[in-house]
Amino acid sequence: MDDIKKIPINFKTIVKNQLIQKFNGVVPEIKQIIMQTYDDLLMGVVTDRNSKTNPVFYKDEFEDRLNKIKFVDNMSTEVTISIPDMETFDFSGRLGVLKSIMEGTVGVYVEISALDFENIFNKQPINIDPIDNYAPKKDVIYIIKYTSKVRLAENNILDKKLVRYPFSNSPPMDVLQAGQNYVDGNIDMWINESLQESEDILIQGLGGLKRP
Repeated sequence: MDDIKKIPINFKTIVKNQLIQKFNGVVPEIKQIIMQTYDDLLMGVVTDRNSKTNPVFYKDEFEDRLNKIKFVDNMSTEVTISIPDMETFDFSGRLGVLKSIMEGTVGVYVEISALDFENIFNKQPINIDPIDNYAPKKDVIYIIKYTSKVRLAENNILDKKLVRYPFSNSPPMDVLQAGQNYVDGNIDMWINESLQESEDILIQGLGGLKRP
């Protein structure tokens, strides 16, 4: 029995290691749930082939950025699992359009090229982020409110109909929230399982003693 007492076992370390293993193990499930929600909410909505805001065009880049996120933090004495949200996810560059879609839109909007914008308003777009900063000028697309001035300009200046923004008057569709909901619903179970596994490891380390 004295030999058993001398075994250097740190239960906190065991628990921490089990939590790290458990949380890292569920990360692929969380990513899968987020991407499945992306498909369920955003894919197949846009039917206009001329639309540049179709989420189909941005899915791979969204998934790539999702895969680069560090979900599990074990640098401190605690182990945490964090899900990106609308504030922390990197929507910079081309993915800005996805943020607009997920936040929801009140009103009717159209997609307009930089060239068409200048023809209507006689100036370049100011304080409006394009869908793709790196596209040629004629292909740079902005989303603007479909006002009476724009409506008249379609016939009198552009002689064409602008593409309606498919997500006009759409409610918020927070794809990332699905991941957080999954964690909230399972976190207690994951912690309890990790504690149980840690106890089993400790008992095995103590020579397989029976539980009291």
